[in-house]
Amino acid sequence: MHIIHFAFECGGFDHRLMRGGLSPLVWNLSREYAARGHRVSLVTPAHGLLDALRRDHPVEELDYVHEHAVPLVLDPKVWPDRPGEISLELTTRAHRLRLDGVDVYFLSDAHLDLLPDRLYPPPGTEGQDLAHFKPLVFQVAGAHFIQWYLRGGEAVVHGFEPYYHYLLPALFAGDPSLRTVSTVAANAPVTRKVYRPQVERLLQLFGVRVDLDALEETLPAEDTPEATLRRALAGTRTHVEYGPGHVAFLPLVLAHADLVDFVSPGQLDHCATFRDTPFESLFRTLPLSRMLREQASKLLMGGCGISDSWLARDPGAVDRAAVLRSLGLDPALPVFYHAARYAVHHKGQMELVRAVEQVLDGGTRASFLLRFATGGGGQDAPVANAYFQSVADRHPGRIHLDWRLADEDTLFEQAACADFCVFPSKFELDGFLIAQAEAMACGAVPIATAQSVTAHFRHASAQDDPPATGFCVPGSFRDDDNGLTRALAERLREAADLRRTAPGDYARLSRDSRTLAGEFTWSRSADRRLAAFEDVLRGRPRTFPATDAIRYGWFDTLSAADWERHRRAIGESAEALGDTAAYSRCAPLDDAARERLFEAAHARADFARCAETARAAGRADWAARLRERCRTRQDGAGRLHVTYTHPRARHVEVAVPGVGAPSTGVESAAEAAASDEPVPRSQGIVLAPLAPVGAGVFRGVLEGPPVGRSLLVMLTLDSGRVTWDTVPVEPAPGAPPYRLVATDLDGTLLRGDQTVSERTSRALAAVAAAGALHLVVTGRPAAACKQYLAAIGYRGLAVCGQGAQLYDADADRLLSSAPLDLDLARALVERVEARLGPLELGVVTAPPESRFKVTPRFGERVRHGWDVTTDRGLLWTEPIDKLVLHHTSVPEDEVARTARELGGDTVTVTHSVRGMVEVLPPGTTKAAGVARAARLLGCTAAETIAFGDMPNDISLLAWAAHGVAVANAHPALRAMADEIAPGNDEDGVAVVLERLFGDPAGAR
Repeated sequence: MHIIHFAFECGGFDHRLMRGGLSPLVWNLSREYAARGHRVSLVTPAHGLLDALRRDHPVEELDYVHEHAVPLVLDPKVWPDRPGEISLELTTRAHRLRLDGVDVYFLSDAHLDLLPDRLYPPPGTEGQDLAHFKPLVFQVAGAHFIQWYLRGGEAVVHGFEPYYHYLLPALFAGDPSLRTVSTVAANAPVTRKVYRPQVERLLQLFGVRVDLDALEETLPAEDTPEATLRRALAGTRTHVEYGPGHVAFLPLVLAHADLVDFVSPGQLDHCATFRDTPFESLFRTLPLSRMLREQASKLLMGGCGISDSWLARDPGAVDRAAVLRSLGLDPALPVFYHAARYAVHHKGQMELVRAVEQVLDGGTRASFLLRFATGGGGQDAPVANAYFQSVADRHPGRIHLDWRLADEDTLFEQAACADFCVFPSKFELDGFLIAQAEAMACGAVPIATAQSVTAHFRHASAQDDPPATGFCVPGSFRDDDNGLTRALAERLREAADLRRTAPGDYARLSRDSRTLAGEFTWSRSADRRLAAFEDVLRGRPRTFPATDAIRYGWFDTLSAADWERHRRAIGESAEALGDTAAYSRCAPLDDAARERLFEAAHARADFARCAETARAAGRADWAARLRERCRTRQDGAGRLHVTYTHPRARHVEVAVPGVGAPSTGVESAAEAAASDEPVPRSQGIVLAPLAPVGAGVFRGVLEGPPVGRSLLVMLTLDSGRVTWDTVPVEPAPGAPPYRLVATDLDGTLLRGDQTVSERTSRALAAVAAAGALHLVVTGRPAAACKQYLAAIGYRGLAVCGQGAQLYDADADRLLSSAPLDLDLARALVERVEARLGPLELGVVTAPPESRFKVTPRFGERVRHGWDVTTDRGLLWTEPIDKLVLHHTSVPEDEVARTARELGGDTVTVTHSVRGMVEVLPPGTTKAAGVARAARLLGCTAAETIAFGDMPNDISLLAWAAHGVAVANAHPALRAMADEIAPGNDEDGVAVVLERLFGDPAGAR
């Protein structure tokens, strides 16, 4: 058969084209297929490395020249300074290298040749550099190449890693001669999405229609526990939150591919269910979860392997002493080995280095050979992490730290010197399926995470079990996991002691490791995949094993024959899951069975099934046990005291408002930006740990009421299972009527003399005493409102610049700011002046200066400190946040209407000071700004009261549950407000707050 491999990297034959596990996966399968007589075509980008490759390989240029345009549709929220669509005019050429019976086709053009050092676009390029679209360009250029150059007879198009080929299954689904296979090689978040208009545009380019609506998920209401859970997960590496207009690409692949392939049995188990992970409950609500069950026959476990060239080598032939001495290490000490691409968090490398530091500082005699390969190679590979390097520098002769890429010869001789290999992957994101297996094949005893993806390595088995191979540490779903660090340090010490005091036990583990690893061959992986390829090419039906469906709890997918044939196994699985409905189809549901089901569900912290079983059994004692698991009490200061009890809980954490985890201290901002790991975007929820105070009992105090009126708790059980619990919390007597008080400054909170009265200060103090929050929402840029915030002792978040800026007053730090496009601003001025006549102009420059530049005839509106210029050209010499229009004779309402009409949706137009019309970036409103701030503070619109005085406050008052206009407000605002308060000089804000929150001072 003809097998077309489609891979963004393929450097198994040359490490210059290798950046991770995809390369050996692609190349070794290609060689195996070719060795069996199949035609293998490997399509990959040239990555700008053709000249380097020609020095070592016979690369020929083909007569393929394709001039084409790749339309890039840009999300304006991500690319605010770019047009909505850009056309990349490209000339793609093809080159071929024939090696080991495989035709490697290198596609080369101006975009595919970008980033030769790292191959992959770094995360920071999105929104900044069109190099971000290199993988997308590869999909388009590669699809054309397959259609126009490689067509001819039946073929299997096998893509590696869905993000790099998600269009291909849909593009080729209508071609009866092509069958598509997608290998999921890394467990990236399955909720990862791409910009839907971009997908639609490219499908249109190829003349393909796809129902993308069927792949959309239903988002929960903003103030529900489900929404809070999504926001909490967005700060981890298991889930990514997107706004509207995006589509998940993994469902797109599953809907159209003929096979979806996985690289280990545990990886398939994990991706099919996400069982026992923080993501499991959210995953069940996604279209992908339903599709996996409905299309389970497409799922294939092709597996992974170790190259024949590696297995053919003899570790005993390596001169261990010479190699270690050349690295500056003592051959007499046990050697711990780690070799992987540098990725601080999901590969557990931060915890590893911290553990190594603790072990060596504690006096353990051991050596560590640590390879953290960065994107660049050669002798001058830069230090990627200063902290890692400092630990190595403090322990000369004990740590050899290498940042370079290495060839197979180097890796083998170093792995052959290792007594132990350490691979603490986290988040189930990286199985180390090749690196760990290679080290084990050399006899290195593994110390690795107990995770599904690598369960087949058997390092999690008890050491006295015959098949055991090594040591395990608990699975982890935290970026900065001190528990994992401690566990690693314990295992390192334990392993070093075993090597010294029980050489016989060590020899058994080493022998078992080597024997087991030798079973993972590419030949076996190739055989499994080839058999499945034959099935889809010949139209033979495939079935998903009933035994796997039973393990997953997919009882609804089983046939009547399966229920009859596997009744006992189904009953056992249903009992372990606490599934009463499934169990009752297999065995009598008597009182004893119900108790077993309740206890099984309770042990898993599956309280929904516990409650269901308690109701059906009429057991009030079980229902009381559920109620007692969490007790809360709110004190007079608005703090929530929480006691949580579960006998198998190892950690208990509560979702609370916050802006993300603090810095770990092992990565500078520059190092994090340069890493291949994108930093998770916090969605305003963090997890606050409760303290253990006894067996299964945890306590803590939250500074305010829970998010959304329910307590969302994440439990980590002693089994390693991580799950969520939602506990409704009744408002305490006297709870504040609103949790968030949002106030404008000028003309609202401030009097006419720009001061805050004592009465208003007392009212704001009453708000704080009731446990509610005050949020300033002003049109002023952050730099222009600092003095007013300081005057009222304001230390929280502030929404500034009409919603374009989020400012942390306590830290005096601007958290975010949106610029206004200079060309748009100039063009709008020209159009408005063409209709209304000459304008006086002002601009606010971008932070950190945030200076106000104006033309002279602003007249009495010119303030001290403003820059006055007669040269309009000076207004456009640096980035700006907003443009201000003033007309000496036309009313501001008419100027605003005209600017809004002429600017359309390219800008936002508002006015907050009489005579001044403000032009802002599109989508900038006080409502949008306060919504962002409220998310960070853990509040919703339904919990907010807002005050304002001008038309720029209309969106704010409309967003809040209760909108209050002061008596001096603009007629348009008064017309839509829920309430009219006295004017700002009569302390209107204080009057309303006193009614709602009380007036402790009792003075007016």
